[in-house]
Amino acid sequence: MTDSVSSAISFAKRLDDIVQKERKWRTEETLNLIASENFASDKTRSYLASDFSNRYTAPDRFYRGTRYADELKELAEELACKVYRAKYAEVSALSGHTCSLIVFMALLKRGDSIISCDPKDGGYPGSSRVGLAPLLGIRNLYFPFDRNAMNIIPAKTRGLITKRRPKLTIFGASYILFPYDIRSTMPDDYDGYTIYDGSHVMGLIAGGQFQDPLREGCSLLMGSTHKTLFGPQGGLMVSNDEEVFNEITGKIFPGIVDNIHLNRIAGLAHSLAELLKFGKDYSNAVIRNSQALAKCLDDLGVNVKAREYGFTKSHQILLDYERKRSLQLADSFQLSDIITDVELRLGTAEVTRRGMKESQMEEIAHLIQDVIEEARPTTEIRNRVHKLVKEFRTLEFSL
Repeated sequence: MTDSVSSAISFAKRLDDIVQKERKWRTEETLNLIASENFASDKTRSYLASDFSNRYTAPDRFYRGTRYADELKELAEELACKVYRAKYAEVSALSGHTCSLIVFMALLKRGDSIISCDPKDGGYPGSSRVGLAPLLGIRNLYFPFDRNAMNIIPAKTRGLITKRRPKLTIFGASYILFPYDIRSTMPDDYDGYTIYDGSHVMGLIAGGQFQDPLREGCSLLMGSTHKTLFGPQGGLMVSNDEEVFNEITGKIFPGIVDNIHLNRIAGLAHSLAELLKFGKDYSNAVIRNSQALAKCLDDLGVNVKAREYGFTKSHQILLDYERKRSLQLADSFQLSDIITDVELRLGTAEVTRRGMKESQMEEIAHLIQDVIEEARPTTEIRNRVHKLVKEFRTLEFSL
């Protein structure tokens, strides 16, 4: 056996080992509370490995052999329109961040300003002064924000928009507990664009249980497809405004997205079909679980934000600890096979899809409390986590 063949086999074995260890650990042993993640159904995942994974299509018809690829894209967009009660849909964007890039490049020019949620208040960094804005020569303004209520302040924001006249207003955030009062926020004479980045809450919006941006004054709803929308990673844009939609989508090919990753679109289409059938029940269950988990944690003495506002109306719960302590706790949770982010933003989207309900939220709250208070040995907590996860291996809300 030559050295190159031996090396290739060795690398392939290492690769397989990594993939299998990841699958076992993250799907069979850990309690996933990351708000940015979810679990796609077996059918959705199967489409990612279909023949579409190696194929191209293009709006300029450069390629032949695309009859089914084109049919697939049309079907996915038809489903998106149905789910979001929209006239127009575009599934080409490869991520929620790519959606933002498309919108910025289509609607803005250098020197224009946007207003959005400051990353210090939970806003998406990719749209901020550390993300796309300086790369594109765009100026950032930020919503006046109430950190106790974890929401923008409508009257002050309305005044700021009236005074500064940003070209683009973006609702939505990475830390999003409550809907926004869009109508009270926007000035009647605003002549810019109003967009909703629903990356975290696309699944909840689909189920009609969070808010309805397209009927509350937004020209476009965009976002990621793998958070509360339980599809593969990717981006989605829907609209009822033909002029704005055409302006945005006309800039996608070939400058921003060339290969649209057809296997991803097949998986997205199946996830949208699942939301069409189960979206209301799923989003209701997610919010119920979030509220139950937050209340149980608060009852146990765990610091949870926005208590006086009902904790949350989304899939997210924010624990309230200073930065150094939250980093320590995130590491402690991981040692117990409870997976969070370092800001301790907890999400119930995946555990809900795995069939957990309010009674399991109480159990999860006790696990979290035990980690925080170091009340039990890590091995004991980890064993309790494994037992809980093992009981919920069948995916719900799935076709």
